[in-house]
Amino acid sequence: MAIIFDIADLTRDRSALTELNSQYLDWLDANIRHDFGVTLPALLGQSIPEYVAGSLDKLCAARPPEGVFYIVRRNGQLAGMGGGRRTLDGASEMKRVFVRPDQRGGGLGAIIVKRLIADAASFGYTSMRLDSAPFMTSAHKLYASEGFVDRQAYEGAEVPAEVHYNWRFMERKLAPDPAAAKSHAG
Repeated sequence: MAIIFDIADLTRDRSALTELNSQYLDWLDANIRHDFGVTLPALLGQSIPEYVAGSLDKLCAARPPEGVFYIVRRNGQLAGMGGGRRTLDGASEMKRVFVRPDQRGGGLGAIIVKRLIADAASFGYTSMRLDSAPFMTSAHKLYASEGFVDRQAYEGAEVPAEVHYNWRFMERKLAPDPAAAKSHAG
């Protein structure tokens, strides 16, 4: 199984990023409607296509050692995405880990998560955070197995404040690799 992590480039990858983010947010919307009785567009104040178009630049802005965002391919097929970026207070934040439904079941989500944790440590971060919807129970198990524990909501989390009461916020400590962080600096 050949898995390729390509650092997202908006000029080259806008179409693939739009497709993956739209699939991810459509899936979130369906589950949020069911669990919260409200639509994602209502929470965001705009349609999903508008949100995707407006969020891609921010999502893909960070470059090592600040952060990174990947498009993941398995056996040549567009399979998923995920990234990490700096929070307002200097931690790393895991963002948009998603595996397309037709690519699930082979452990790709775990591979993406492990890569993002390793990247954050190599960039010199001492902790990594994430937010996760209550219906993402498989992801919660994966995050817990990787050392993430529950925490309070953090400033700058992308999830709308209206659903914080039932959202899951997690964090884990990292052992940064100073040599690797230094090599990214120059």
